[in-house]
Amino acid sequence: MPDLERLADLGGIEHIRVSKTQVEFFGYQLLQHLLARIQGQTKPTAPDPSNHPDRIIRTQEVTAMTGLSRTSIWRLERAGKFPARVPLSAGSVGWRLSDVSEWIRER
Repeated sequence: MPDLERLADLGGIEHIRVSKTQVEFFGYQLLQHLLARIQGQTKPTAPDPSNHPDRIIRTQEVTAMTGLSRTSIWRLERAGKFPARVPLSAGSVGWRLSDVSEWIRER
């Protein structure tokens, strides 16, 4: 506490002595040390995949976005008037969000 009181009296950081390791920090060094500790503790955030334009969307989302039924989407796709589906596995398909969004804009 005496160091904190002294800092308050001085109106800034002059130095702090850490008793266990006898480390002294002067002004900017203390700030660099604290910033390094804070930055080391924060983890970088990954981009939100839900906003990625090439994200694959499933049938339920396509029908919600377009207002079309599954049958209508299938018919338009077969006629070449709707973006082609992307096979995901033996029994599931999806569409690229960018393709469906572009199709909606062009309508």
